[in-house]
Amino acid sequence: MRRYFFIAFFCFICIFIIAYFFYLQNQIVSVDTLIPNQVWTKTIPNLAPLKGVGLVRAENCGKCHSQIYEEWKTSTHANALSDLQFQSELAKESSPAWLCLNCHIPVGNQREFLVEGLRQGNIHLPKEIANPQFDPVMKAEAVTCATCHVRSDENGESYVLGANGKTDAMHPVKVNKEALRKRCYDCHNQTYTLEASLVCYFQTGKELQEAKKYFPEKDCVSCHMPTKYRSFVKKELGKSAKESHIHGFVGGGIPKQFSLYSHQLKNGYQPGFRLLGWQRDGNKIQITYKNESAGHYIPSGDPERFFKLEMVFFDSSNVEIQKVEKRIGQIWEWSPVAKLKSDNRLKPKETRSWQEEIPKEAKKIIFRLTHVRLSDQTRKYMEATFENVPDPYKIKVKNMKEYYPQSSNIVESEWDLESQKRKDKSLESIFLENEKRRGE
Repeated sequence: MRRYFFIAFFCFICIFIIAYFFYLQNQIVSVDTLIPNQVWTKTIPNLAPLKGVGLVRAENCGKCHSQIYEEWKTSTHANALSDLQFQSELAKESSPAWLCLNCHIPVGNQREFLVEGLRQGNIHLPKEIANPQFDPVMKAEAVTCATCHVRSDENGESYVLGANGKTDAMHPVKVNKEALRKRCYDCHNQTYTLEASLVCYFQTGKELQEAKKYFPEKDCVSCHMPTKYRSFVKKELGKSAKESHIHGFVGGGIPKQFSLYSHQLKNGYQPGFRLLGWQRDGNKIQITYKNESAGHYIPSGDPERFFKLEMVFFDSSNVEIQKVEKRIGQIWEWSPVAKLKSDNRLKPKETRSWQEEIPKEAKKIIFRLTHVRLSDQTRKYMEATFENVPDPYKIKVKNMKEYYPQSSNIVESEWDLESQKRKDKSLESIFLENEKRRGE
């Protein structure tokens, strides 16, 4: 009898341990508990159809705001989900995909599944539920119009958040210019350590605040959405023209596709970097350059971006005889613990000089500035692991050079050592050459 008692007791203990283990495995911790007070941990709640418009898709907004819609389609925002580098990063086992997507497809309607919480408080174990309002068309629009411009009122009805508003608009409008302009910071000004080797580090908004002494009136919109005098809507609607913003969201001059280089210029791109001048002193040449107009460090954003500066020396036969390079950017150690090792980026209004010895045979020097988004080392890793990436991106990641600009030449200047004359290449011709580098 005693033996049966011990057997039963032993079985009870085993069942209790298994049940407790199962409980722990399925214990749900809210995202707010684990990562409090961070806007990027959640999607914008599902948005109801907008009165007078319908589903809050960009394509529906474009039926009236036709010019703005066409600009947006060429932007980095519209390509935020199809970005090949992002898709490769998303496919890594270490990637908390649901969290990364909160900035790349930020509206609830864009998500097939919504996160209720985290099992065991683990960012890699989200508890997801099906989203009945999932819209696959809207998902493909990535950072869509509704990301910044559509919100829900206290009754759950959608309205447009605008910088300007008219009572005769075909949809509800609430004007809040400040809230609209601050929206950029929700994704572009976030620094957070998720795990030892997993860190979000986007400090452009903080850098802008540091630069207020130089640019007291400047915000993100000032440069990245240049103004244009026009009607907000198509001509057929007969609305008067006024100051509006170009919605191409120009960034660092590196589009997500080769075909979009010309749109960078149409959307108002201008580099913050400026080459101030050349100066010869005996057998040495010195260039001076400056972060002239960017209200943040350059390069900014993704910590793996950097500037490559080159001085290339040519002889009388126009044959290259020497090349020297400098690197401007951050250097990180990502494993086993993410750590910023150095940062020599150009601060707003900062001026620097670079001096090199001139080779005896040199007759001409070319200075070139290249903004690098994706290093060769990272690209090769992405190509080698393309099988992890889902369709329809898999084949494009395998052939990155054909589809994805790794870098852009931004500035090119030639100095004739005999005449001491400078000749700068136009931004239009530089970008045309960038577009033709496809496959190189």
